[in-house]
Amino acid sequence: MQNNNNILLSTIKQAAHSHSTQAARHKYLHRSLWAASSFISVLIAIATAFDFFLLNIPSKNIATFFAIILPMVTSYIVLRSPEKLWIHEINIRNQLMDLHTELQLLTTRNAQIDQSDFEKRYLAIMSSANKKWVEIKEG
Repeated sequence: MQNNNNILLSTIKQAAHSHSTQAARHKYLHRSLWAASSFISVLIAIATAFDFFLLNIPSKNIATFFAIILPMVTSYIVLRSPEKLWIHEINIRNQLMDLHTELQLLTTRNAQIDQSDFEKRYLAIMSSANKKWVEIKEG
């Protein structure tokens, strides 16, 4: 029974780590796209407010260029949904780590463990995660 607990503990921890890694990627993507969008917006405002030339390009043309780029950045934010995925993955990671901690504490105490209960709970969390991921991506 102890070996089965170790396998389940390992599986849960691996899934939590995977969700944590994905959450970190989506957090970075969200913050990078937000910063890029903000920076481009400021550049548009500056280029339209002041008349100047940069490398012989008038500020009006610079503003137009950035005005064309900005919708692409914001649409990527909407299509990829990095903020929603980041929050979702952190939530799933936390649920998995709670399950892992509970099982680990019971194993450490040599308590009687209903292996199938923990397996069902693990599978329920993963099923819920998959359904929510699809829901987020369908938008």
